[in-house]
Amino acid sequence: MFTNQISLELRSRLASVNKIIDWCEKGLAKSPPGRLKIKHQGGKVYFYQLSEGKYPKAHYLDSGQMDLIKALAQKAYIKDLLRKAQNEKRMLTHFLGGFSESSLTQIYEDYSHDRKSLITPFTLPDEEFKQSWLSKEYKHKSISENLPVFETLNGERVRSKSEQIIADRLYVNNIPYKYECPFPMEDYVVHPDFTILRMSDRREIYYEHLGRMDDEDYANKNTRKIINYNRNGLVLGDNLFVTMETKRNPLDVRVLDNLIQRKFK
Repeated sequence: MFTNQISLELRSRLASVNKIIDWCEKGLAKSPPGRLKIKHQGGKVYFYQLSEGKYPKAHYLDSGQMDLIKALAQKAYIKDLLRKAQNEKRMLTHFLGGFSESSLTQIYEDYSHDRKSLITPFTLPDEEFKQSWLSKEYKHKSISENLPVFETLNGERVRSKSEQIIADRLYVNNIPYKYECPFPMEDYVVHPDFTILRMSDRREIYYEHLGRMDDEDYANKNTRKIINYNRNGLVLGDNLFVTMETKRNPLDVRVLDNLIQRKFK
């Protein structure tokens, strides 16, 4: 659901901020004592190292001490960065502490069935949204009866053993999908292998498996297909994902599982 995506993004940002804080703390531990003062006089620049304490003493640094000058300048930058990062961490932690991923949809879910039937919620709970998406009928391409039969765990017939593996992997990972669902292009209709509903942002994404890339005609045809996809709003790595295989390099299930975990959930 949308709130899940927001939470994931915030937690990802918090993880990044924690890395910044860790980098700053390690940098400060190696920094020289004191702080840098820069003074302009007579058209020249002078550098001083100020000691710690309430009444700091200034020690002039000449050009031969440039490494120390740079280290003190870096220290000041690290301290400013650390302060900002710690402030952001406090805000993110505070927000996430009071952030309920289900609080908005829970209002609807807590109603009785009779009351739910009278209401049009702002957004459906995940399971209802998924079932509504899956229930929309569509017509996929016919498969010749002369071809080998590959049946998925979901009870549908697909065209190849690799597509059977893909469909089954999606099914056991609870990824809602439609096989060969029509997608309208500018002046014709195509049927991507899998249309997937990514539940984290409720976005439709598309997945093609190119299973005969050592066949030159097949490779050229599908290269044109990917180019046409791009022209019609399906962009590789954004809402279009592709795996490939040849006789010598069959479908790598590890690649598929990585896609499922990182891009399809």
